[in-house]
Amino acid sequence: MPSPRKPEPSPARDQMLLDAMRVATFSFKRWVAEVLTDRNMTIGQFWTLSDIGDHEPVNAAHLASLRCVTPPTVSVIVEELVQERLVTRSPSKTDRRVVVLALTPRGRETVGIVWRHIGSRLSEATRSLPLRDVESAVRVLNALESTARAVPVAGGAA
Repeated sequence: MPSPRKPEPSPARDQMLLDAMRVATFSFKRWVAEVLTDRNMTIGQFWTLSDIGDHEPVNAAHLASLRCVTPPTVSVIVEELVQERLVTRSPSKTDRRVVVLALTPRGRETVGIVWRHIGSRLSEATRSLPLRDVESAVRVLNALESTARAVPVAGGAA
């Protein structure tokens, strides 16, 4: 059986996807900001915290690559998170010269609270959509994620 043909890319189709991504990103940032305001935390601090949780233990160079920022920027944000007792620094178990970052229980709780809030807002926003539309959106987002994973990240793991 022949495989189904994929539609040819078109500028109109690409622009429609880009516009939708911009709107979704704006909404997403607003939802994150809603919960961060109460915690006196910036979006940059939240993403750093979330990335540490996703990749811990992680060294600062690798974290900077994941965050697409410079090592000095990561250093400043991490110091703020350490001061708030959301992140710890410790020697790597494989190379004592390397310092790795990990979430504290309080940091893990904070990340969970923010993601649950986002999940709640997303559920609320999509409640009236048919399941097939949600499944289509998931396929689009998964395609974006798999393409992004193909791009190598500099800095190395801890």
